[in-house]
Amino acid sequence: MTKPYDFDAVPEHVRTYDKGPPLFVPAYEASHTMAATVLSDRIGSTADLLIVGAGGGIEIAHFARYFPQWRFTGVDPSQAMLDLASTRLNAEAGDAEWSLVQGTAADAPEGPFDAATAFLCLSFVPDDGSRLEQLRAIRQRLKPGAPFLMIHAASEIEQLERDFARFAENAGLRGADAELIEVAVSVNRQSIHILTPEREAELLEQAGFRLEGLFYRGLWIHGWEATACAA
Repeated sequence: MTKPYDFDAVPEHVRTYDKGPPLFVPAYEASHTMAATVLSDRIGSTADLLIVGAGGGIEIAHFARYFPQWRFTGVDPSQAMLDLASTRLNAEAGDAEWSLVQGTAADAPEGPFDAATAFLCLSFVPDDGSRLEQLRAIRQRLKPGAPFLMIHAASEIEQLERDFARFAENAGLRGADAELIEVAVSVNRQSIHILTPEREAELLEQAGFRLEGLFYRGLWIHGWEATACAA
């Protein structure tokens, strides 16, 4: 059985976290700009956003750079990652309003929020009812019609080994050393629950979302745009 990944138990991974996504996620920074573009189109320049998996603070800092009037509530189960986020946001978020809560989506304030994101985090949650529970918790905190953007890996079962190889090769071409690649592949194999794109769509619909399509894709990393359906 895949074990849940505990960032608080691996402080070295927290200290070096900023190095990983830009090397392993194709067009990592651009994906945040694309997300900001989609969100701006749908919610305007003043809104309340729920940021699930906010540890590190990268998404909030990026969004705040473009839309300082957005108000952010970030949740993350790792206190060490939230500490990292707090340090970053104090330095980079300018005058934007933000708060951080330790926990999962189910521990977030009730809102309702105008939009939500979950980037590179829900794939840590297994598809044993737990992933659906988290998606429903996000839906319950959104206004009807609110956008939800989600980013993580998805792959067909028969393509999984190919996609792991491309994951490693992409990082190597971008300058990651062999040891970092080995660690990243190991973490993904042991702690990430990679579902098919079809299953991702099913879970979104079961949780009360209407899938609008992809707003971003880089190799096996998918970025889904969904809408909170009326209750």
